[in-house]
Amino acid sequence: MTQWPAQLRQMVLLVVQDPSPAVVYWGDNATIIYNEPYTQLIGRKHPALQGQDPKIEFAEIWDHFERLLAKQRETAETVVEANAFLLLFRHGFFEETFFSWKFVPIIGHEGWVVGSHATVVEVTREILSDRRLKTVRALSRQLSGSESIKDLWRRIILGIEGADKDIPLALLYSVAVQKLASKRSKFPNLSETNVPASTICILESLIGIPVDHELAAESLDLGSDDTCLVSPLKKAIEEMTPVVVQVDGKLKDMFERIEWRGHGVPATQVVVCPITPGDSNNVLAFLIIALNPRRPYDDDYRGFVHLLTQQVTMPELSAVILREEVQRRQQISTEEALARDRLYRELSEAETKFARFATRAPIGLGILTPESLALSANDLWLELTQLEVGSSAVSWPAVLCEGEPDRVNEGWERMISGKKSVTMQTRIKRRWQAPDPDTNGKAQYSETHILLAMHPDLDEFGEVTTVMSCITDVSGLKWSELQLRKKMDQAIEMKRQQERFIDMTSHEMRNPLSALIGCADAIITSLNELRTATRMGGVPNGTRNPHLERDSEISKHLHLLDETIEAADTIIYCAMHQKRIIDDILTLSRLDSNLLLVSPEPSQPIHLVRSALKMFEAELKRAETKLEVTEEPSLETLQVQWTLLDPSRVLQVLINLMTNAIKFTRTEPHRHIKITMGASLDKPSMSNSFGVQYVRKNSTSPDQTAKPEWGDGEIIYLCITVTDTGRGLDESEIKNLFHLFAQASPKTHQTYGGSGLGLFISRQLVEMQGGEIGVASQAGKGSIFQFYVKTRRTTAPEEIQEKTDLQLLVREDALREACAVEISALQNGMKMPNIQLENVAPLSPALHILVVEDNLVNQKVVSKQLRKSGHFVSVANHGEEALEFIRGSEFWLEEGGGVRLSVVLMDLEMPVMDGITCVKRIRELQRIGLIRGHVPVIAVTANARKDQIMMSMNAGMDDVTTKPYRMQDMLKQIEKLVARYTRMAMPGD
Repeated sequence: MTQWPAQLRQMVLLVVQDPSPAVVYWGDNATIIYNEPYTQLIGRKHPALQGQDPKIEFAEIWDHFERLLAKQRETAETVVEANAFLLLFRHGFFEETFFSWKFVPIIGHEGWVVGSHATVVEVTREILSDRRLKTVRALSRQLSGSESIKDLWRRIILGIEGADKDIPLALLYSVAVQKLASKRSKFPNLSETNVPASTICILESLIGIPVDHELAAESLDLGSDDTCLVSPLKKAIEEMTPVVVQVDGKLKDMFERIEWRGHGVPATQVVVCPITPGDSNNVLAFLIIALNPRRPYDDDYRGFVHLLTQQVTMPELSAVILREEVQRRQQISTEEALARDRLYRELSEAETKFARFATRAPIGLGILTPESLALSANDLWLELTQLEVGSSAVSWPAVLCEGEPDRVNEGWERMISGKKSVTMQTRIKRRWQAPDPDTNGKAQYSETHILLAMHPDLDEFGEVTTVMSCITDVSGLKWSELQLRKKMDQAIEMKRQQERFIDMTSHEMRNPLSALIGCADAIITSLNELRTATRMGGVPNGTRNPHLERDSEISKHLHLLDETIEAADTIIYCAMHQKRIIDDILTLSRLDSNLLLVSPEPSQPIHLVRSALKMFEAELKRAETKLEVTEEPSLETLQVQWTLLDPSRVLQVLINLMTNAIKFTRTEPHRHIKITMGASLDKPSMSNSFGVQYVRKNSTSPDQTAKPEWGDGEIIYLCITVTDTGRGLDESEIKNLFHLFAQASPKTHQTYGGSGLGLFISRQLVEMQGGEIGVASQAGKGSIFQFYVKTRRTTAPEEIQEKTDLQLLVREDALREACAVEISALQNGMKMPNIQLENVAPLSPALHILVVEDNLVNQKVVSKQLRKSGHFVSVANHGEEALEFIRGSEFWLEEGGGVRLSVVLMDLEMPVMDGITCVKRIRELQRIGLIRGHVPVIAVTANARKDQIMMSMNAGMDDVTTKPYRMQDMLKQIEKLVARYTRMAMPGD
């Protein structure tokens, strides 16, 4: 201080000795020096403010003082201000304060203002007191005009509406107390006055918050609600004093979304004030006030809040409240008396109606205690249970049939312990007469079946007080159910008999067809050899015949041979056509009986279609028809690799469309067929680029792809389109397609053959796989047939087995017949296109074949054809003889005759031992080591259904051929199988 100017030292000494708050601002930077009383005004800013530049510590208010000091330096005049508002940060928050001050300039030796001397007086308390007193007076004026409690609640908010800073938000809830909950039923010694009441608070008015805000609930149930206001309201009732609530958590989040009155910032505290009459401890209402965030909740603030609540309980207002309360209670009493009377009448009426209902209802109704004592019951319940009201506990063994009491007692215990209803069916010892007599006209009797339902009634503590027992006599329903079950079993048995009849008919028709085709094949083979020898000028044994030297006689003989061969070809064609009709009728019968199933399995659809189309190479070449295959980019985009589908059913549809395309383009000058394959995630029928009109789905062929075996993989729709350059169809012809026994026109059968079943069956198969089929065509411009099936994406199986389905579906002779080769030739007046029997070169040395067949005709025909092809043939009449032959063959482990054996042709339907049993026995002998290597076995059967074929394969057959068949096809099949098992068939390996 010794270095300070003398004038500064004098002013500092003057300030320090002043008992009132005083301060000196010195120099251009207005360095501040203040006395001890001044520290009470600045709070936490002391001592950091002393001797420093005030613009740092007084940053929130310095703009005001900087202007004041600048003006004083210019004018050198004393500045006096009263009741100035400052938002001062002195106690950890921005505080609303008011001050009065006098700034006297300090003039230096040179005549300039070098500083200011200020005396400061805080007048915050006085200003706030006056402001709050005005609010109390405004509230008092409003309340003085109150005429009712409702009007009083409204006027309270109107009275405090002007206090936007001290009351930025307010909620007023009135209190309505519900009736006390009676516990005397459970605790008879407990008085109702000891039980806490359930209090409901109703929102009467509000200010500073929107009506629809979540904080301003229309009502609050202090007994069950769990909002942020319920807890302080309960506390206010208990303590009967205002309760202060700190704003945090959920309440703080609510406050952030309010547009605040007053200082415009959210409140940090809320006070809940109970409003009670002066002569009572009953809470009439709650005044919830959000406090001024710029002022502390000090004694002055508490006194202000107390004065507000006291205004409501002034004597003149208490009279209004008392009068209103008396009227309200009288009204409530009157309403309760009327309600009791109305309830009594309604209860009496309800009891009367229920008693009538219980008496007339076809249901036994009884009320029991948890200990099974009957309290009340209707007549039917008493009749069925053979009990009396008020009797001892129900004796179920005396009522129920043998074996039933334990079930019913277990159900009763489960109902009592679980406190949940239990329903069960049981039988009682009472004869019940059926409505229908037996076949002899005598009455039929059975036990009485009842439906027993037990419903527990719980008290407010969750304990079972009574049990409602409902008994329904369901003997009639049980009888009907039994009769329906019998009829259902009869229907199932009839279906089985129908299926057996169809199988038997098919079997008996195929067996003679097989012999017929075999004989025709033998005739053709012999005649071909004779024709060849005749053309060479000799006879089959090579000896010259002098009688055939003349050319005319040779030509005549050759012509006769050609006609005979053509006749034999016609026999084979007719037999194959009959076989195809049998197959279609078999499929149709299974469709009609709902016996045809779709069996999904992991498949590669692209590979499946490619392999199927290879079967048509010979027919396409023979018909001089070009085939084009297009795989759309969608297959690669969707990465269609492995999907779940039924490959045999998909191929059945594709092969039918493909054979139709070959058939109908064969007579056209331009013969071209295009196969387009694609995939999509949406149904192709929704939009397609081919203009295909899909057939409306048939309700008799439900989608089977929703079954569990289809999995839950991603759905992919596989779409195949067959486009041909055939004769095309007009609108009337298109309408006839896809119907039973329907073709495009009557001339279609005459020109192209067929039964009219193929497209109908294709439609049914497609729809069973979740798909649709359709056509787009114009007469003379060809046709487009398109179908799609629903598949599901899946993963590759662990073991990929070789598929035999393709060769089981279609053989070359069947394709030939389906493509109408012979019909086309006949229509053109040509000879039948005799397809020379292929000379299948036998393996060297010739094969040793065992034919197991009980039909002697078939046995003889097959053996003769095989021997004519250069093979050694042995025969057996049934499975036992076949096993006996194998025991003497080279395959048998023990010493035997060592007879050579290459392959076994096994019929299935045989006496003594059938083919399935025989092949199972062969495979079992292989497993236990009595048979060395692997015995190749081909099933030769007239059972042509897929499940029958797959049953043969699963039993151990290596391959299956269905009757009737062509010998050249059989020889190819034998050669392929023997080649596969050559090493396994060699006993030395």
